[in-house]
Amino acid sequence: MLKVFLVEDEFAVRERMKKNMDWEVHGFCLVGEAGDGELAYPMIQELQPDILITDIRMPFMDGLQLIELIKPSMPKMKILILSGYDEFDYAKEAIRLGVTDYLLKPITSKKLLESLSEVANLINKEKQQEAHYEQWQFENQEKFQLAKKKFFYDLVTGRQGIQALIEKAKELELDLTATAYNIMLFKVSFIDKLSLTDEEALRQTLKNYLSLQKQLLVCERDGEGYAILLKGSDGNLSSLEQNLITQISELLKAYPIMHYTLALGEKVSRMSEIPHAYDTASQALAYRYLLNDTQVLRYDALKDYNTFVSNHSLDLQEVIIPKIDKRKLENFLHDGRIEEVPTFISTYFNHLDESLESYLFRQYLVMDIYFSMTTFCEQLEIPPEKIEQLYGNLQNVNCFMQDKAIFKQTIENWLLQSIKLRESISSKRYNALINQVKRYLQDNYNKETLSLNQVAEYVGISPSHLSTLFSQETGQTFVSYLTEIRMEKAKELLRCTNMKTLEIGYEVGYKDPHYFSYLFKKTQSCTPKEYRRA
Repeated sequence: MLKVFLVEDEFAVRERMKKNMDWEVHGFCLVGEAGDGELAYPMIQELQPDILITDIRMPFMDGLQLIELIKPSMPKMKILILSGYDEFDYAKEAIRLGVTDYLLKPITSKKLLESLSEVANLINKEKQQEAHYEQWQFENQEKFQLAKKKFFYDLVTGRQGIQALIEKAKELELDLTATAYNIMLFKVSFIDKLSLTDEEALRQTLKNYLSLQKQLLVCERDGEGYAILLKGSDGNLSSLEQNLITQISELLKAYPIMHYTLALGEKVSRMSEIPHAYDTASQALAYRYLLNDTQVLRYDALKDYNTFVSNHSLDLQEVIIPKIDKRKLENFLHDGRIEEVPTFISTYFNHLDESLESYLFRQYLVMDIYFSMTTFCEQLEIPPEKIEQLYGNLQNVNCFMQDKAIFKQTIENWLLQSIKLRESISSKRYNALINQVKRYLQDNYNKETLSLNQVAEYVGISPSHLSTLFSQETGQTFVSYLTEIRMEKAKELLRCTNMKTLEIGYEVGYKDPHYFSYLFKKTQSCTPKEYRRA
């Protein structure tokens, strides 16, 4: 119902208008009334009506003064003026103030209702146009984010030449001009389970901050946080890095149940060298498993983290207790990426290199790693026969225990197999979730109110995470997939029924026939009538 507020200094006129019109039957709700503009002003601010009906000549504050005060803060409110003075100056001033209709008193209930109905149609049309514009913006934003993610991937992998990258950057309105570049990888992990509301709040906090940093190119890594390209000059890039670290650290103080890592690569001076900055940032990020409490990792400081060098004979008790932290391996099994495995293994064994000369120590270590990995597989609900197939039988480890290099390579292969298995299971889980989403869309595509937020709530994840997963798994945006379903159903109805175009639009989820026809032509390159005729 549309809310109406009435301002009229004559009490008898107000009472007659209130009683002689069945407001609610015609879709209106009279939310308030006042005898002059001064009394009406604070009430209107509080009640936020859709339509204001006001007299012009009133004591204390007349209607035109009231409109001039209220219009700037409520530009969408429609205004009907009632006046017993048929003077051009009043009408001219009313037009200047954006009044919707100018009615002369005395006015019948029928005439007022006709005017209100026209205003209601205007309001509904504007709301539909606004909804269509918001939908258009949402679709374009999704497409832009996908295009930007692909561009960023091409940029950091070197898959495209510099000229092609510069041209694509111009299309996306991204400025890559700089004399110095670096990559920062930002990874978040949660100590405790975070509610969807808190997770979404955290995502939005980070997104809002990063979107305001014009010197940055920010890209979400699928389920892995953010990759950030910093650009500047030799003189200011370091200060940009430090400022970003400081700001992000301040933002995340509100989330104590979360651990984060910021990893910086090696600074480069050419756009073609950005892949090197990304690779070195990835290497730095891999150290997060070995340095649990370190929040900022810099590639150029990695050598400082490799501080253990043994200069005395091996004491097994001394080696086992201070140098082996099972949590590092377990953390990597749960959270590591396939491309990080070589760096992790290298740094993990670097601390133990001299100790590995001992066959006895290698025997202890392989048992420890073996049980960590098999326990991890059990947590993934892998059957015992599959686990033995992956790692072999512990009784047969002597075949690779004799040589230190073969020992390291075997452990690396084990770890690679574990991560691949985890990714495979995760992918199947995501496939199940995406299939659940697809089934829900197939069953509910004809509901106009169907939205990403509604579907995300149904499957129990945040809207932004669902949007990312859906694009990642299907190669198209949520909105484009839903539109595709609706268009295919519309084409079926055009071929197989004699329903009118507006009826078909309504049947597939579009109450506005103009918007349905617009989308149909945009996606099918012909109008519904042309499709039916063909």
